[in-house]
Amino acid sequence: MLTFAPFALRCFYTVKRMSVFTRYLNPITGESNWEEKHPDYDFYQEIARTAFADMLHDRERNEKYYTALKAAIRKKHESGEEAHVLDIGTGTGLLAMMAAKCGADTVTACEAFRPMANCASKIIERNGFGEQIKLIRKRSTKMTVGFGKDMARRANILVTEVFDTELIGEGALLTFRHAHEELLEEGSIVVPNNGTLWAQVVESPSIRSWNRINSIGVMDSTIVPPPVMETCPGSSAVHDVQLTQIPYDSFTPLLPPQTIFKFDWSSKTSLELKEMIALHVKPIATGMAHAILVWWDLEMDTEGQILLSCAPVWARPEAKIKRLEGASLSKLAEEIPWRDHWLQAIYYPPVEVPISIDKEVTLVGSHDDYSLWFHIENEEKVQSVIRQGPVCDCYLHIAYSRSRIGQLNDQERNEKFLKVLQKHIKPNYTCLCLTDGCLLALAVAKLGAKVILLEDNNLSRRTMESFVDTNGLTDKVQIVQSIQDCAEKVDLIFGEPYFVLSILPWDNLRFWYFMRNYPPEIPRIPAGMTIWGIAVEFKDLQKIRAPLGTCEGFDVALFDELVQKSSDISDAPVEAQPLWEYPGRALSLPFKLWEVDFYDSVDEYRYIELQNTSPVPILTTGKYNGIALWVDWQLDNNTMVSTGPTKDIVPGTPISWYPFVRQGVHLCRNIIDVTSQHSIAWKLFFDPSEGNIKFSFNSVLDSEKK
Repeated sequence: MLTFAPFALRCFYTVKRMSVFTRYLNPITGESNWEEKHPDYDFYQEIARTAFADMLHDRERNEKYYTALKAAIRKKHESGEEAHVLDIGTGTGLLAMMAAKCGADTVTACEAFRPMANCASKIIERNGFGEQIKLIRKRSTKMTVGFGKDMARRANILVTEVFDTELIGEGALLTFRHAHEELLEEGSIVVPNNGTLWAQVVESPSIRSWNRINSIGVMDSTIVPPPVMETCPGSSAVHDVQLTQIPYDSFTPLLPPQTIFKFDWSSKTSLELKEMIALHVKPIATGMAHAILVWWDLEMDTEGQILLSCAPVWARPEAKIKRLEGASLSKLAEEIPWRDHWLQAIYYPPVEVPISIDKEVTLVGSHDDYSLWFHIENEEKVQSVIRQGPVCDCYLHIAYSRSRIGQLNDQERNEKFLKVLQKHIKPNYTCLCLTDGCLLALAVAKLGAKVILLEDNNLSRRTMESFVDTNGLTDKVQIVQSIQDCAEKVDLIFGEPYFVLSILPWDNLRFWYFMRNYPPEIPRIPAGMTIWGIAVEFKDLQKIRAPLGTCEGFDVALFDELVQKSSDISDAPVEAQPLWEYPGRALSLPFKLWEVDFYDSVDEYRYIELQNTSPVPILTTGKYNGIALWVDWQLDNNTMVSTGPTKDIVPGTPISWYPFVRQGVHLCRNIIDVTSQHSIAWKLFFDPSEGNIKFSFNSVLDSEKK
């Protein structure tokens, strides 16, 4: 869950040791505020953020680790050896307990995160393995071996799960190398045995829109991106995404999937910390190389019989067979295991090269201790050096999220704004733009108006300065750093609205706060905002917060209690999620929570509490596990731009979500089987002095309403 605190400073003033004051930057007001918190708020927030629950809900992962552990222990016993298991990063102690139950002679588990280690100790004891499992509260790289030390002897079986979306991003290479050098015997079995990274080059204008800015047409002219953005390597942060949710017809595979790296976790000699691989590949289609899609597999056992795959639905090993049998990709997507702890990734080549089906190309992959990067070459010779990973040199990829870049490229959205702006703008107008990184401000200047563009974020301001210079608009666009610098009389106020600090859709109400010093006679676009909600049955998203109870037959309720307590203390009831990645069915029709008129001054508002005057009916049976929330921006009486559903809602059917924002999500503490006898009760609380919006939701039976 994301909080309204991009940065926080602890203050040591306490109130009877019952609370602390945390300083945070409010994204709505843009002001720095103090908020009273639990004295151990930071501690509990760290626990709540561990996200172990999502991983432990992954039954395929659990079962394949269990099966591979059982095979490894049996193999050692059949060869006449004892089985001494080391579990690195034990978390709840699940893998260590599996090893003990499978008959390991000794089990040592290590966990450096103290709150989790303390919880694991209690879980291990509750499940009856307190005498069989030795828990070390250290990082594996700090453990010692020998008489009277952390481990009396080296282990001969290692089990660990130190992987992320990039496979090596949690330091897996260093962890395995150190284990082989210091903690394991020669010939040890490692679970998993090896890992394979797959890469596939595709052409996709829609995927590209997350990384490169397209031109925007304005009447007879065009807004073009600075040349440096066309060759910028982009962000060094991995673009992790649920690739299965990207429509298969929205990209064209140019190369077949390639094994780009293979890591033998069982061998210390082959685990290179820095490596470059150049693959010469024959294309399967002609097109422009816009992106490289990446995923990985784990072979869990030494015989290669147990495969744990993170491939998207169209690249899974069983997909080809089932599709030959007539199964659709959407049907297959419903059957494959869902996981949010291991997603897939998109990488963008620093230079987009054309690929021809009749000419071999070279796919180059590089990695260091923690990161991956790729490029594509048409030349036969490839540099025999490991290139440095991507570092943005155009500011765009540092200033804005990938969702925001995609939003800037949304042609339909841009056209709606331009159509309304054209109706209101006259060549002699002075227009005030209240949005970070607004290319529409340049479009307004192209229409002949003078534009004052407020940019109080340094990175966004530098990005927009380069756009203004490239498009020759320095005489038409004035960029200012503070609303106090906008003293000039203005004829129109507009914005998208979007601000770099915004996390939830309604955080962009900062637009409203900026307008507080301007009279209502000045036209403003958008003219208002509406917050909407809908009751949802998420297919899988609820698992990131759902309790476990038991996991593979082991009682882990103590972990549920720890995480739930931590979440209650540190988490807001609504978090931001890109819902296009998470399938869900509508259980109700959309319901309106709050409508704001931007011609009203925020200073006229006092603390308000809103609630539904009539029940929000559930219209179909299902499992009610969440409320999705979004914002509609009313540009004028006839034009609306939504951050929510992209198609009409039909209760009982899937919801299609706008992909270039994160919607708000309230995940229910208790999942309820609902029917048309149920309805939703809600409350909204708004404190304009602090810029806080809070929500409360409950389900109600008809019999309870009477």
